[in-house]
Amino acid sequence: MIYLESFKFPTFEQEDKALHDYYHYDPDSLEESYFHKDVSGNYPFGVLSDHSLRSLDFTPITILYGGNGSGKSTALNVISEVLGIKRNAAYNTTVMMERYGKLCNFTVSPEWKAEHPAAQLSEFSKMITSDDIFKNILRSRDKNEIKTAKSRILRDEILDVKYHQDYPRHINFATNEGVEEIKKIGRYKKQSVVQSLSDELGTLEQGYSNGENGLRYLMTEIEEDGLYLLDEPENSMSCQFQQSLAKVIHFSAMRCGAQFVIATHSPFLLAMPDAKIYNLDADPVNLAQWYELENMRIYFELFHSSADLFNARK
Repeated sequence: MIYLESFKFPTFEQEDKALHDYYHYDPDSLEESYFHKDVSGNYPFGVLSDHSLRSLDFTPITILYGGNGSGKSTALNVISEVLGIKRNAAYNTTVMMERYGKLCNFTVSPEWKAEHPAAQLSEFSKMITSDDIFKNILRSRDKNEIKTAKSRILRDEILDVKYHQDYPRHINFATNEGVEEIKKIGRYKKQSVVQSLSDELGTLEQGYSNGENGLRYLMTEIEEDGLYLLDEPENSMSCQFQQSLAKVIHFSAMRCGAQFVIATHSPFLLAMPDAKIYNLDADPVNLAQWYELENMRIYFELFHSSADLFNARK
């Protein structure tokens, strides 16, 4: 299913004019071009145009590939901003993002629009970054650590009540004096320590590695329908989990009506069947096959040069 059909970014000339207008520069003065200024506060101006990225046309799986600083995360940030997609993690932005966004435009799929004529694309979209995944990992870890600390304290109390404390002699049902205490003592004496801890604190979640937690989080967030912008979702995942993630994404796109735009370095995601890859390391940005990419060539040369070592272990 295609939700977002295309997205167009401003040209160099459009960016330059917008900044000239904003700073009230003389448009005829080359010395006052923003390229002669410190443009760090103008982000995302000057990032994507520097790589001559003008437009993206999307398929069910579209991948933005490039090295650090190539602009792939910037492109996702701009798309999410223009589409109004809610996101949890903070991201690199400036006061110029809104001004830049006004220079962009996009088209949605006519088929999707026909089915949802009054809907906004943001209602069917999610932006998930590696920061979101890491926050979920830390949240799960902290939650379990707090429960573990509480369980140690409560365990000692339960053991003391279970084996050393007698029922209270004085109970006043009119005032409820001693009633709750006798209920607790009875419950602790009747139940196992593990059951009592579970009743009081809830069940401790099974401990998972960072990669496992990351994959579980993404599998929860990715539903059957919708547009998903994923910014380096493979971070913290082993090769096996990256392979599993690639299968989840491919299945969701081909069978469940989801659409993905992904910024990634992962060879397993890049090698997904049916993925359309934009190479942001090229100038101008162009389409490429996964085996044509520089990073993939580096992997190939590493393993090819050591092929005898792998073959010796068969």
